[in-house]
Amino acid sequence: MRNSRNIIIITILMIITAMAVAYSTFATQLNINGQSKIIGEWNIKITGISTENISPGCDAGTPKYSNTKAIFNAKLQKPGDTITYIITIKNAGTIDAVLSSAEFTPDDESGSPAISYKITNPAYSLKAGTETTCKVQVIYNKETTKVPAIKTKKIIGVIEYVQND
Repeated sequence: MRNSRNIIIITILMIITAMAVAYSTFATQLNINGQSKIIGEWNIKITGISTENISPGCDAGTPKYSNTKAIFNAKLQKPGDTITYIITIKNAGTIDAVLSSAEFTPDDESGSPAISYKITNPAYSLKAGTETTCKVQVIYNKETTKVPAIKTKKIIGVIEYVQND
C-alpha cells in the first residue's frame, strides 16, 4: 500500500513536470512596442487690423495687435462721426475650427453714452489655412446735441474658436 502511494505521487509529479515542459515549449512571449505623435497644429491668430470709413477730422490712431490681442484708439470729433476697424483672423494651423463665442462688452456703466459700437462677428467656420474678418465700428451718436462730460468708452471683445468635431 505504501509502495502504491509512492508510485502514485511520483506519477503525479512526473505528469506535472511533463505539463510544465510542454507549456514552456509551446508558450511564446509577444512584445508590442508603439509610438504615437500628434501632427495637428492649433494656431488661430490675429494677423492684421485695417481701417475704413473714417469720418473727416477723425483719427483712427495706429491699431496694434499680437497673435491674440487687438488694440485700437479711435478719436471722434463730432456727432455722426464713425471709424471702422477690420480685424483679420487667420487659422494658420492644420485643424479646422468653428466659432464658439464672440462677446463684445462696451463699458456702458462708466463710458460715454454718446459713443456706441457696432460689431460684425467673424465667420462661424474657419478651415485650416483660411482667414476671416471681424468689423468693429465706433460711432459718435448723431443725436448728441452737446459735448458729453464723459468722453471715452472702452470695449472688450473675446472671440473664441474651438476644434471642429
